[in-house]
Amino acid sequence: MRTPQLYVFSREIIVIRHDVDRFSADFRRAIDGFAVRIVAAYLARNAVPPTGLPEILTGVHKALIGLAPPADTGPAPEQPNAAEIRKSVQHDGLISFVDGRSYKTLKRHLKAHGLTPDQYRARYGLPHDYPMAAPGYVARRAEIARAIRAGHNPD
Repeated sequence: MRTPQLYVFSREIIVIRHDVDRFSADFRRAIDGFAVRIVAAYLARNAVPPTGLPEILTGVHKALIGLAPPADTGPAPEQPNAAEIRKSVQHDGLISFVDGRSYKTLKRHLKAHGLTPDQYRARYGLPHDYPMAAPGYVARRAEIARAIRAGHNPD
């Protein structure tokens, strides 16, 4: 995957060329950087009250997102059947439907792929109570919390 590149042909024309997923962390980071550079250049020549800065930055950011070509949605991901869903929840790890690897928790993995837990559940047709952490990991963390009496008031 390549990082999006910003090409400025004149002061008025900005073209964003990229071949990355528009929801990837690289793309979002690049758009954030482009927006900051554009706003900094604007502020160098224009007086703006501090209260107007967030509005300008948000407007430029939205405009840059709008310039990007639509995301290539590709084929819809295959929905796992009930047996595959059951098998994906193992004591020591959860098998990700994104890449097939085992994780103790899925939250960080999903964030790297631009997904929230609810989006992940919806994309793969998982039940709303599908866990985001392996049962063994949750049990171990609970055991540690009980051992240190987390949540108890000291008497």
